[in-house]
Amino acid sequence: MNCLYARGRLTAAARRAGVLVFAVCLTLGAAGAAGADERLELTLEQAIELALEQSDALAAARAGADAAWARQRQARAGFFPSISASGSYTRLDEVPYMDASQFGDMFAPLMVPFEYLVDAGYLDAATLEGLSGSGADRIYLGDDDIYSLGLSVTQPLFTGGALSSGHRAAKHAAVAGGLNADRTEDQVRYDATEAYMGLVAARAALVVTDEMLTQMQSHLSDVEALYEEGMLIESDLMLARVRMSEIELNHNRAGHLVGLAGAALSFAIGIDVDAVIEPVDTLERGEVEGGDLQSLTERALSCRPDLAAMGELVGAADNGVTGARAGYFPQLVLMGNYNWDRPNREYEPVFYDHWSATLALQMNVFDWGATSGRVSEARAGFVQAERMRDIFEDAVRLEVKRSYLTHNEVIDGLAIAEEGLAQAVEAMRVARESFRNGLATSSDVLDAQTALANAEMSRIQAMTALRVSEARLVLAVGGTDR
Repeated sequence: MNCLYARGRLTAAARRAGVLVFAVCLTLGAAGAAGADERLELTLEQAIELALEQSDALAAARAGADAAWARQRQARAGFFPSISASGSYTRLDEVPYMDASQFGDMFAPLMVPFEYLVDAGYLDAATLEGLSGSGADRIYLGDDDIYSLGLSVTQPLFTGGALSSGHRAAKHAAVAGGLNADRTEDQVRYDATEAYMGLVAARAALVVTDEMLTQMQSHLSDVEALYEEGMLIESDLMLARVRMSEIELNHNRAGHLVGLAGAALSFAIGIDVDAVIEPVDTLERGEVEGGDLQSLTERALSCRPDLAAMGELVGAADNGVTGARAGYFPQLVLMGNYNWDRPNREYEPVFYDHWSATLALQMNVFDWGATSGRVSEARAGFVQAERMRDIFEDAVRLEVKRSYLTHNEVIDGLAIAEEGLAQAVEAMRVARESFRNGLATSSDVLDAQTALANAEMSRIQAMTALRVSEARLVLAVGGTDR
């Protein structure tokens, strides 16, 4: 059997089921509007699809998987050059200057040739005054409005394996997240199946108590008639009435159990717990894929998504060791910058462009054992992940064996319960016939009726246990194909 994992994404089947779920929700809304007497009919498959659509646990698991894939994309981005842009504007309280008081009048003869700079706006008039010694004794440089625009590119060239190991670790973690979401989906399927079968069993038990109540009412009428004719003593009548009270009590309890089972199913599939659900499927066993214990165990080891997720986490821990070792190696980075600045190099109030390229090499020479400590920690984490995977693999083997043996046990139990029911039906027929012919007492009929009720309940319990054990075995060996 192929094991295909959705890895946290909705499958095509689930998307198709969305149409079904929408229709079911519309039906439920109509039921709520029409009144409490309306019934919401659901098959087991419809209940499962509705549970998958409404499950908060599954939605959270899928969101976690999506977050893990986003982290993987973040790690992959480290291989490529990063580009950043910057811009700034600075307003100075005054124009930068240098003290020119010591120059005196030494520049006075040179002032005339520079007057055109003042007229062009490239030089402040105060600068000429400072140079001539007749001004503020300052030489002004640049402008009080400073602009800078920049574009930077950074490309890692060598990281000692930190980038590649980080990317592989993130990918392992992302795959593990998707597999865990698949396992959550399998668990939701099982929980919905168990709750659905619980409601079916409760309704079947209610039907049995209805039949018992009808039969007991008929028998009690016969007993009362015979007592009136003096053919039975009062104790027989009292015993029949006591038995009638017991059946009425059981019938009342069965009705309440149906309500509780319906609320449990509503909770499992994510709808209003006050909704009245009418299950369509019965307890009858359908076609179930079988297999021996060895083949089921092998399937579980290859198809269990949570076990596969543990393997992915081992891979992530292994790459964590490589990433920690990267601290022993130098880091080589190439950086390039392109800028537009104002004022220019000549302190003129115009923009000019310039660039730079930097090849940076950095290596940790001594860090008091911090790097070796990180490596040791990563190695210990890897060993821990491996041991946890081995422990979980053993647990999977045990779970499959337990589910397999339980399944076989309930199959045998169902056969015994059906044989017991057949005998109880015949015993009840004989007791009633003998009672009518005066060959049996009322107590004999009551005993036969009690035995029949117990046999019918035992069969219902056995059939419910079989359906649940089938679902549990499917869950143990890896769920359904995706």
